[in-house]
Amino acid sequence: MTDRIQALRLEGMKRFGFGPDVMKQTKVCRVCGGTADAAQRYCSDCGAELPRETLFDLYKSHHLSCTKCGTVVASTSAYCPECGTRLARRTPRPLRREVG
Repeated sequence: MTDRIQALRLEGMKRFGFGPDVMKQTKVCRVCGGTADAAQRYCSDCGAELPRETLFDLYKSHHLSCTKCGTVVASTSAYCPECGTRLARRTPRPLRREVG
């Protein structure tokens, strides 16, 4: 994919509230589920302390990613589609359920 096409794709996702750039700038409150800017420490909806991790950090912790460039990859991928690095075989961490 050319750099121009990639840039247009990312800009379109950002405009509609999707994509890695938006996820890196967003935290989700564990108490009420509200969203907040990554710089915030407390939820503006319920006042609870926000997690340190952004939505992108949580997403990456539950999916396989390239060790070189950080791109999230399919579990069946042998090479990173972004940088071409050969991927080690491993399984993603299971999603943990929070009891509340």
